[in-house]
Amino acid sequence: MAKHATRQFILARLVLGSAAAVLVALVVWVAVVAGGSGGKGEPLMVQPSAALQAAGGSLPATPSTESVPAGPSLTPSGSGSASPSASASASRSPSASPSASGKPKPSKSVSRTPSASPSRSTAPPAPDVFSASYATSATWRDGFIAAVSVVNKSGAAADWSVTLTYPSSAGVVVRGAWNATVSSSGDTITLRGRSLPAGASITAGFQGSKAGSATGKPSSCSVGSGSCRMS
Repeated sequence: MAKHATRQFILARLVLGSAAAVLVALVVWVAVVAGGSGGKGEPLMVQPSAALQAAGGSLPATPSTESVPAGPSLTPSGSGSASPSASASASRSPSASPSASGKPKPSKSVSRTPSASPSRSTAPPAPDVFSASYATSATWRDGFIAAVSVVNKSGAAADWSVTLTYPSSAGVVVRGAWNATVSSSGDTITLRGRSLPAGASITAGFQGSKAGSATGKPSSCSVGSGSCRMS
């Protein structure tokens, strides 16, 4: 669009220039003709008309193709003078400065104060008050005799108890006892005796029945406040 307007502007200036040249030639021809018809030796002064002066004063200069801008839009006026105005000022000042000034996240610092571990005051083990020993004094196919010897190792008289545990396959059943009270619960048999003086000992026992393949020997032996061994 800008090139088309520029071409129209150049064409208009060429037409005006040609018209001015024709007027100048006509004036010169009129002057020559008038000089021939006047007196000899007297120059003839011919003044151009006001229209010619106006046309001559407004004759445009020869267009220069080197200084024709490519971009601006040309708006020719009615007086033949074109004043191109190209004002394209696009100022972009983007301000992209994001401020990352967010509130700092609170740091989760869990401070754990170690709780004072309860002091466990382990009581010293109770001294052995009694000691016991177990023996199978006699055995036969479906029965046996058990003997328990108990000694009071303390400095005062105390009651005593001995617990015997037999294998479940032994099938032990108490038939009679001496020097003790005997009770049974499943495969466990307990012998209890009354006050035994300090340093004294006692032998107690019972007769029991068993399975034919059993030996009559318990799998474990224990005595209250003491130790028990088996033989």
